[in-house]
Amino acid sequence: MNAVPITAPPPTDSLADTMRALDAWQRTAEPRVFPYLTLLGHLRAVGKHFLTGDLLDRLAAVRETLPRVASPGSLPRGGAASTAQPSARFLRTFLDVVLDKHDGCYDYPSYTALPLLARPAPGPWHEVRRVRDETLLLLLADLVRFEQRALGDDPVAPHGMPPRADLVAKRIRLAVRVMEPAALRILPPGIVDPSAVAAVPGRTPGVPLARAVLRTATAHDELVLSASMQPVYVLHDEYLFLRTLQSFETTFSFMSGSLAAAVRCLGEDRSEQAATLIDAVAGVLKESLPLFSLLATMRPEAFRTFREFTEGASAIQSAAYKTFESLCSTPAAARLDSPAFTSVPAVRARVLDGRPTVQDTWRDLAAAHRLAPEADAALDTAAARLEAVHQRWKQTHYRLAVRMLGERTGTGYTQGVPYLASVLDNRLFPAADRDSVLVG
Repeated sequence: MNAVPITAPPPTDSLADTMRALDAWQRTAEPRVFPYLTLLGHLRAVGKHFLTGDLLDRLAAVRETLPRVASPGSLPRGGAASTAQPSARFLRTFLDVVLDKHDGCYDYPSYTALPLLARPAPGPWHEVRRVRDETLLLLLADLVRFEQRALGDDPVAPHGMPPRADLVAKRIRLAVRVMEPAALRILPPGIVDPSAVAAVPGRTPGVPLARAVLRTATAHDELVLSASMQPVYVLHDEYLFLRTLQSFETTFSFMSGSLAAAVRCLGEDRSEQAATLIDAVAGVLKESLPLFSLLATMRPEAFRTFREFTEGASAIQSAAYKTFESLCSTPAAARLDSPAFTSVPAVRARVLDGRPTVQDTWRDLAAAHRLAPEADAALDTAAARLEAVHQRWKQTHYRLAVRMLGERTGTGYTQGVPYLASVLDNRLFPAADRDSVLVG
């Protein structure tokens, strides 16, 4: 099916409202009370790609009055409104995301607003997973809220090509399937029935679950949810696309952090803890698989329309995913010189600097006779599970790309479907006698 005809959104009163709100705000220029919602309402009504030059210049001038952010996305949960300094840092990061196309630095992290979603997660791996679970639940609860509102009399933007009720119901059910495992771990008992989930996943009533999650949100959480939704065009399905990508990214961040911890455990002769971490990574990746089914509900004609404005923002630029892969085993030289890694130069540099991997550290322990047979077996079991889940993940990704793209190139002028097909047989943990590289 072809894309829908592309037209610039019609003029809207929201631009004048936004300019007036900025005028009023600049009388005090207090970052805590910046008119985020007014600006975002206008952005979603026209699409970020169609913001006017006058508005972009105005926002760029506001940004120049704010301190530069050395570490984007480093705010703690609930911290943006606590003092003037973090509120100014958050506003600066927000404006960097809004102005990415204006600045000529539009890419996948800015399209998906990853600097606004990042949260520090120090401590043991289960605390890191809790941060992932909290973020994932908030993202998908917000998606459920958005989809449900599309059926009402007052849908929020973007609302071009509104979905039918049966499609909304399907999307909510699939979002719930991803939410249930995280909800069982961190929400109070009684919200999700574990026995019902074990019997038939995805049957938890979606709207009540989303409301329960959103009741836990702080004012800063709600600000982040709003600020991180910056679609480039005006079609309803792009909201789904962005929230799904963001959900994947928060999962990849947990996976890469946990594998880095697993490498440290192996280096300290704590192989049992390393096996536990690898197994936890496999478990969370498996839980995320229904995100592909959720993404597959996106209508191809909608995707092929708004993707016209996403060139330059390709998922091949996902640093968290490439970090996860390169922590499993070291990529071959050809792989490091391919677009998969040249598009994430910081990750590539760490690999070239000789960052240790799970496979290499594991082999070193075995060669030095510092690995008990039962510990080696536990590592082998966990790695095999992760490999199997990842192979399934790749196959699902490939099938979805075929449906959405056919033989078209991927976003950012990447090869798209042919590229995904070419890496299906590669492994995270290649055999010692096999010249292999990591998957794309």
